Amino acid sequence: MTVEVRSEPDQGRAPEPSAVVAKPVVPRRRNRERLHALDGLRGVAAFIVVLHHVLLIAQPVSQPPGEPAPLSAWWWLERTPLKLLTAGHEAVLVFFVLSGCVVVLPALKRVDFSWPGFVASRVVRLLLPAWAAIAFASLLLVIVPRLPQQVTGDSWLARQVQSDWSWPRLVVQFSLMGQVVPYDNVLWTLKWEFLFSLLLPGFLVVAVLLQRWWLPAGLLAVGLGVAGTVGGIQPLEYLPVFFLGVLVAVRLRAIEGWSESRGAKRVLVVVLVLSALLLVGEFLLAPIVPMGSDGSHALIGMEALGAVGVVVCAGAATRFRHLLERRVPQFLGRISFSLYLVHLPVLATLAFLLGDWNWPVVGLIGVPLAVLTGWGFFRLVEKPLHKVARAAKRGAGRAVERYVRADRRG
Repeated sequence: MTVEVRSEPDQGRAPEPSAVVAKPVVPRRRNRERLHALDGLRGVAAFIVVLHHVLLIAQPVSQPPGEPAPLSAWWWLERTPLKLLTAGHEAVLVFFVLSGCVVVLPALKRVDFSWPGFVASRVVRLLLPAWAAIAFASLLLVIVPRLPQQVTGDSWLARQVQSDWSWPRLVVQFSLMGQVVPYDNVLWTLKWEFLFSLLLPGFLVVAVLLQRWWLPAGLLAVGLGVAGTVGGIQPLEYLPVFFLGVLVAVRLRAIEGWSESRGAKRVLVVVLVLSALLLVGEFLLAPIVPMGSDGSHALIGMEALGAVGVVVCAGAATRFRHLLERRVPQFLGRISFSLYLVHLPVLATLAFLLGDWNWPVVGLIGVPLAVLTGWGFFRLVEKPLHKVARAAKRGAGRAVERYVRADRRG
């Protein structure tokens, strides 16, 4: 939703957080359209993550050693803008910006927003589906044994994906706080989603106070992300990406107004193209800036800026927005979280069953099967939990409110 952030005049000083008020400034229909576009972008990003893992399965079997030969299949896939189709890590950064932007919007609607209710709701909506996904992955592991000889030695599948049953390790995985979650590797991102949820009130206050200086604030966040990536400091690498999303949410009305101006359409096309190229700059410039170098890590840190640009264009660029509002992106957006949670166990199971040398068959069967499984998981697990999350939100808010009232009376 596009919102207007207002504050009481205070002789030029920055507004107090308690003075922040938000109200819709565009018709409801347009608000829904813009949110639909962001849903579509989330769906496209989730599907890109699926294709990314198909590519990881194929890589040890089909990628020649060394730098891809110009005009070869891997050169087209890895050294041209076609990399956008399989840029999994970059798609995750888009997820993080979207979370920062969309999750904060309800808090911008009212000053008395219930933060305890918000945290309770987020725990239900993130943690319970993740636990169900780990249980699903464990079930597949029991049904289809994962024999080491079925995958290339020292490949991503051999090193990163759980291949044997281990109760102690499984229990640890349910915490989601480890560096990796081998039962369902994609769940590493939920640790940062949880931390962002806890830090959101602070992020919102900072974004509101710095809304007039959004450009230096945004560049500072990008700079922190670059420093974190180069230095291997994961909190600095990922948390500023969420803050960039919050900053976009606070500036939505200004973005909305500018996007309606006469020259905005051409500028948005340029922003979208540059943002897309920035997302895969590490791959495009690999012949010049070797992967693994500090320069390459700096390019990875700059990808957050590309993710922000893509999210802004999804809401502001009319043609791009209409593309994301079509049926397929909207369907993928509706099941995006479920698809993200369950696709990797499906693909890994097929790869161990058929052998990673049969990666074309794994992809042809696994991608539609992952989408179908994601739809089923959404209907059976995620969608029912939405009601539980709403109940948890109301219950937590009321419990804290009763406690505060009782404490005042006492």
